[in-house]
Amino acid sequence: MKSPNSPKSPPNSPKSPPPKSRLMTQVSQLTRTVGEALKINPKERVPKLEVRRSHQDRPEVHDLVGDRYILGRNTSKCDIVIQTPLVSQIHAQIVRDRSQKKSQFILQDQDSTNGIYRQKQRLKSVPLKHKMQITLGPPEMQDAAIIRYLDPPPWYIRSLQYTGLGIGAIAGALILAIAWEVSKVPDLKPLPVTQQGPVEVLAGDGIKRLDPTDIANHTEYATLGEFGQFIPKAVIASEDTSFYWNIGVDPWGVARAIVTNVQTRGERLEGASTITQQLARNILGKTYVGTDDSAGRKWREAAAAIKLTFTYNKDEIMRLYLNRAYAGYGVYGFKDAAKLYFNKEASQLTLSEAATLVGLLPSPETINPFKNKNLAIEYRNRILNRMAELGMISDQDADRARRSVLILNEAAKTKLQGSTAPYYYSYVFEELEELLGKNFAREGNIVVETNLDLAMQRAADKALKDAVANDGGAYGFSQGAIVTVNSEDGSLLAMTGGVSYQASQFNRASQALRQPGSTFKLFSYAAAIDQGISPNTAFGCSSLSGVAGCRGGAGAIDMYRGFAQSENVVAIRVAERAGLNKVVEMAKNLGITAKLDESSNMVLGGNEVKILEMAGAYAAVVNQGRYFKPHAIRRILDTNDCKNPKDRQTCRVVWDAKTAIVPRQALDAGVASVMVDLMRGVVASGTGGSAAIPQAEAIGKTGTTDEARDLWFIGAVPRRNLVTAVWLGNDEGVTSGSSGIAASVWGNYMSQAVR
Repeated sequence: MKSPNSPKSPPNSPKSPPPKSRLMTQVSQLTRTVGEALKINPKERVPKLEVRRSHQDRPEVHDLVGDRYILGRNTSKCDIVIQTPLVSQIHAQIVRDRSQKKSQFILQDQDSTNGIYRQKQRLKSVPLKHKMQITLGPPEMQDAAIIRYLDPPPWYIRSLQYTGLGIGAIAGALILAIAWEVSKVPDLKPLPVTQQGPVEVLAGDGIKRLDPTDIANHTEYATLGEFGQFIPKAVIASEDTSFYWNIGVDPWGVARAIVTNVQTRGERLEGASTITQQLARNILGKTYVGTDDSAGRKWREAAAAIKLTFTYNKDEIMRLYLNRAYAGYGVYGFKDAAKLYFNKEASQLTLSEAATLVGLLPSPETINPFKNKNLAIEYRNRILNRMAELGMISDQDADRARRSVLILNEAAKTKLQGSTAPYYYSYVFEELEELLGKNFAREGNIVVETNLDLAMQRAADKALKDAVANDGGAYGFSQGAIVTVNSEDGSLLAMTGGVSYQASQFNRASQALRQPGSTFKLFSYAAAIDQGISPNTAFGCSSLSGVAGCRGGAGAIDMYRGFAQSENVVAIRVAERAGLNKVVEMAKNLGITAKLDESSNMVLGGNEVKILEMAGAYAAVVNQGRYFKPHAIRRILDTNDCKNPKDRQTCRVVWDAKTAIVPRQALDAGVASVMVDLMRGVVASGTGGSAAIPQAEAIGKTGTTDEARDLWFIGAVPRRNLVTAVWLGNDEGVTSGSSGIAASVWGNYMSQAVR
């Protein structure tokens, strides 16, 4: 029985625990006290509990290193004492729950009078999370204690969280930007009229067409099924494996292209255009997307592709693409391509043939079975392998197609290769791509007027064939190239890039790099005269650094005789007097783009250059030092934009050489005049005597490289503003001839050309 004087227990006071329980509590408290005293590794993350007795109170911070904590006003039984009226003697406890993979603290109400609240909601228990705030008692009460749990995630988790937020923000901004751009794309129903007509290439007379195909009018299939089963699959394997699920752009492809381009520092450029983007560029290239190679164009192209995807179904987009893809020789769409290359309808193509046509897409003028069958087969096999990897065809079908003989439309091939000026025609597309971008020619509906002189072209072709037939066997050469340029404006009048275009489509006039031999001495002598050295200055003829002395013996000769007789040792002394850097500078000024080393090897023509560029350099000298880059194209007309569709001359002029190509004074006119005098001596009394023609005075320079590997003559008829470069040799190997043979070929050709 209690003593009447015994103090009453407070109403909220729980019953006293039994002795055993009190002992366990004391042990637990002692363990926690020891743990807190010893502390954990400072670098280890420890959850914390901030406690404020009221809204205005400063927080106390407690490390939660143990598994259980009691919160309340009782100083002897609570681990965390909170002295405020609304808090019960034993108000709540925090218990570590180790049943989860990651242990977690849980706050539990201990039948308190005023409860625990989160956002005005009373709770029995609640798992604690980082920055969670709980009030012990109704939150609107001023004396309610506030606790806040702090357990921030590791730095790497926080980094991931912030990164995710950043990516999300960027993605959101990008989506809004794309949506805005898509809203600016022109209406795509109905589609803009872009039916491709042929690329008409006209000779200098403005009448004769050089494009040799019979496909004058572009026609299209009305349904996707008419293309057969193989072409659509091959296009997807080659161009866009995600076609049927992407939204017009392939984010993974874009990311992959960016990584590749960054890793290779631009040495290996990889694109990421989907089929839909290519179609968007084709349809809206001139009106919205643009044709320049820029980030802005790619952005607009992507927006147009997205709008196309939401406007047409995938099969219709594929049909439109297959009807418009460029396939070379001014031909568009796989319907016309199948007719040209295989004389079949697209649905009749075999797997091998379909893969061959699709292989043209990256570069139709290069990966072309009529020009380079082996390269076309290589690309065909890549596509077959890719189709097998994607499960579009079986491995057996791929092997069978790879082992199939590719039978081309030989009638069309013969006509193409036997057409007028095939090397010149092929070069027109190289120049078109250089002038206006690689996609321009693929858009079609254009007329290209060239500078080709048909009579001179026939004479050049005949001169080279006769030279190889008559002298090639005796002197060991089987190939050659002839280029004729109008020195007054840089017009390319004739170009013969080899003996037979049917046998080899490699254009030796514009693509080959050959050692120019003594024709390169033009730059050394011009640099010396430009530095104020008189052409009458005498230079020693004795041997120098392993280079033999003059053929006439020791002594000294002036620059006139040294150039006419092509004395190597004199050329080296002239170049050294001028400065080898000045020789390089002179060559660059006159249009030579090849890498040149400042050495005697360069002076004697040991660095490789292009024949067309050498012709352009000599033309500038003949033209009083005014340089025009040699060019085949005179004008480009857009037949989509004509005042009178029946009259080409009313069509919009896209490019005009007269206004686009501005001459550059690359050499002082006085220096050029002296160089013309030096070249006159080469033909009159020097190594180029075989180039003399009865119709007019000829000037020029011979050139023979080591082991007579390359035989050159570059000469001019100044009164007719004609400059012609002739090269004879072999694609591989040496000859037993001399530059005199090249001079003779030049003379035979120019005799016909200047009639």
